[in-house]
Amino acid sequence: MIQLFIGGVRSGKSAAAETLLIERVKSYSLKPAYIATSVAFGDETIERIEKHKLSRQAQFDLPISTHELDYQQVDLLSVLQSLNSAENIVLIECLSTWVGWYLCLDNSLQQNLTILEQQQTALLSFLATAQCDVIIVTGEVGCGLIGETPLQRRYADKLGELNQKVAALSEHVFLVTAGITQTLK
Repeated sequence: MIQLFIGGVRSGKSAAAETLLIERVKSYSLKPAYIATSVAFGDETIERIEKHKLSRQAQFDLPISTHELDYQQVDLLSVLQSLNSAENIVLIECLSTWVGWYLCLDNSLQQNLTILEQQQTALLSFLATAQCDVIIVTGEVGCGLIGETPLQRRYADKLGELNQKVAALSEHVFLVTAGITQTLK
């Protein structure tokens, strides 16, 4: 089962997804796994990641395997494939940073778009046949301003397109706004 949580920055989407993860683990005796897609660059990002880790540790009163992507040795698809078993439930936090990573590689924008397209195709293929339950968190880009730069506009385009495709594959889709979760699907 695929379940998608979508919302704006600081909307509460991560907390809502984590709550669902805990509920499903307790109700169905699933083994939880957490995939963090953000890479620590700079003091602010490192601080945010550390706060998120502490928050996660305080919320989970159960053993959880955490996988932090570095994209060089550990990428999303390899972690998902290693967890692809009906006894597992996986939370991906989040597609927004995953898309951003591929668009900011040290290549031309066109090369990065090609790489992102390959990764996206592989992710969607995995989700369509996943044996494990997957909870996905992503940012909503449809309510913001149009980006000033070509990279910002491409990011919004690509994340919006991916969100639509993941939502189509999802059994449930939730919109989180101001900490309130609404069921869309």
